Amino acid sequence: MIGLIKDLKDLVNGELRDAYLHGFKSAASEDKVNVVEKSGSNGSKNKLSDTLVYKGERLAIDFDQVDEDAIRALQSNSVQTNNYNELSTVLSTKLNKVVADSIVEGRSIPNTVAEMQKVINTETYKLTRIARTEMTNVVNEGRLASYQKQEKVRKKPFKYTLVVASGSRTCDAHHELARRIPAKGLLMNELIELQQSVGSSYGFTLRGNSLLHPNQRTVLMRVP
Repeated sequence: MIGLIKDLKDLVNGELRDAYLHGFKSAASEDKVNVVEKSGSNGSKNKLSDTLVYKGERLAIDFDQVDEDAIRALQSNSVQTNNYNELSTVLSTKLNKVVADSIVEGRSIPNTVAEMQKVINTETYKLTRIARTEMTNVVNEGRLASYQKQEKVRKKPFKYTLVVASGSRTCDAHHELARRIPAKGLLMNELIELQQSVGSSYGFTLRGNSLLHPNQRTVLMRVP
């Protein structure tokens, strides 16, 4: 199981660049802003995708080394949660307890294995939840990076909001955020402060720019 955790983490890390890029491009496409990739030591520019080349007088933003550095930071967990490491520790502790209890209670090997499998099945669900959460968060980080580059080009700050999923699966913290974020949006620093304030009242700590907890389904958007 420990190997499975590592394999899934490696797989997710391999997909992080695509997720970040998807967020970056989708935010640019909202206003038909061209995305150009800077590549090579000479700083040459290549169009990142023909599907995002808009004709006429359109703004353009660069997907450059700053973004590659941001992706590496996400991959190294400097921004992401430490859930993988925590899950590995918890799993080891739970499996060790199963073995210890089995010895004390004199359980048979098949019974011990069955109990260990129950623990593994429970933690496998958590692995999937962590992976889904990380991908959603990275897409939002890519979106924000794109918006902030557009701000520089347009020379004006954007207002932001969070698109919060409705329904019983949405936590109370995000229901409250949905109520308190004004329709006209907030400056990014104001949105971060609000998330920190609301999150802390529910026992959450903001990670990155918009991640409060695992299994989060919010989307960061600018308000037109």
